[in-house]
Amino acid sequence: MPASKPRKKKPKRPASRASRSGNPAVRRLKEEEARQEHAARSAWPHSTNPFAEYRQQLDRVRTGHAKVDAKPIIADLAAADQTVSWIEDELCRRLGRALAAQDASTDARRESGETEILDAYNPDQLLDAITDATCLAAVKAVAATDEPSDRDGTWRLLVALARIVPHPAARIPVGAVEDLRTSVASFPEGSIVAASTAAAQWCRDVFGTRFAITAPFAAADGTDRWYLWDIDVCGGEPYTVGAGYFRDAEQAFAAWRSAVGPDATSGAQLEPVSDAHLAERILPGPSSMFRPGGESEPQYAEFHRCRRLAQELCRSEHLAGGMSTATVLPEQEVDKDVWIAEFMAWRAEHRPGRSVVPEDFPADDEPLTEAEVYRELAFTWLSEEFPEFAYTCSPHRIALTAVGIHDLYNADFADILLRTIPDLAAWLTDRVGLPDTVAARVRAYADSVVIPDTDLRDHIGNPMAQIRE
Repeated sequence: MPASKPRKKKPKRPASRASRSGNPAVRRLKEEEARQEHAARSAWPHSTNPFAEYRQQLDRVRTGHAKVDAKPIIADLAAADQTVSWIEDELCRRLGRALAAQDASTDARRESGETEILDAYNPDQLLDAITDATCLAAVKAVAATDEPSDRDGTWRLLVALARIVPHPAARIPVGAVEDLRTSVASFPEGSIVAASTAAAQWCRDVFGTRFAITAPFAAADGTDRWYLWDIDVCGGEPYTVGAGYFRDAEQAFAAWRSAVGPDATSGAQLEPVSDAHLAERILPGPSSMFRPGGESEPQYAEFHRCRRLAQELCRSEHLAGGMSTATVLPEQEVDKDVWIAEFMAWRAEHRPGRSVVPEDFPADDEPLTEAEVYRELAFTWLSEEFPEFAYTCSPHRIALTAVGIHDLYNADFADILLRTIPDLAAWLTDRVGLPDTVAARVRAYADSVVIPDTDLRDHIGNPMAQIRE
């Protein structure tokens, strides 16, 4: 009996956000982790726990590199005769510069033929190195005979760190500041309370897949500033592709519109957050959960601060105008069967008699059925964690879905799924009532993914890119 024709390139993975997104960075991360584990087991074949020992060795090497890069950052900022707010912003810029430089060095090493590059530190290791060294220097400065300006610079840097380090690690610089303020009368002023001071506002683009969330926060010194998160959910998982402080909400909104594009943001306006549960879920979470790779220097600069401020906003009553997000809401689910039935009904009306399975598709002992095609299309499009986006559609989302289809399925079956994308785009743009101009753009892009040999990755760049739709 002939073997049944496989549809996927590999066994079906759990329907996680990463697998559905078609994100090449996710796969590269998993592949690198697999290589590390293989190298660990090969290096210590007789150890009782070789992988743990290998990871400890890697962490020591990475921490050592982070400490080296942390030294000039600490020295320069401790010597700066500036306000805490200035030091906070410059600290973020210097973090971004160091992390981007490391990525550039890693890329250069790969291009030169070096395949196993495992000594690069992660963003948290660099921030930890700066925090630990600054806390130690700040405590030692109490009894030091250095010039007061030298001590003050170290202490102002400590206050800045207490404002950007995400929880729970924030307890280290926050605790150091609180202890020093009880024992040093001349400790510099500067608030370590990085709390939101008024209700957050948000908006989304015309496609429904790009969000701006902004809120005012107390400054260390001076007036409050508005922080902006530019969040893209086209890949089925939220990516904070832009973040930073602005003078006011209007300036933050103008920056977001410039990044997203005038057509995609036509009609958008900031308003009070209407769904605190969704806002909390798309705001950036702890960096240990997931780092996609491909971050730019400005994104690295806000890597930690955007997470700390998101934590502060979610802990406050300002995310939804006084509505607490602590209430556990019932889990929403997308009804896959309903989604499929709606799409099938649309095709029956608009594409009568046209099967999604070509007549010349190779037959085997398990003939391909329309139900299987619709089921796999739903698998690639829908997100169990974000059912709110089941019916949203944008050129960027189509591109990410097409890349995922290419990567997950064999060529014949992938071709069939891709040929359903134009109909999917037509159905969804009709269903949500997209304006003609942007609907035409979505449909044109959907038509383009069917063309063989199209390099879709050229259209989407990396998952952290700020795409203008």
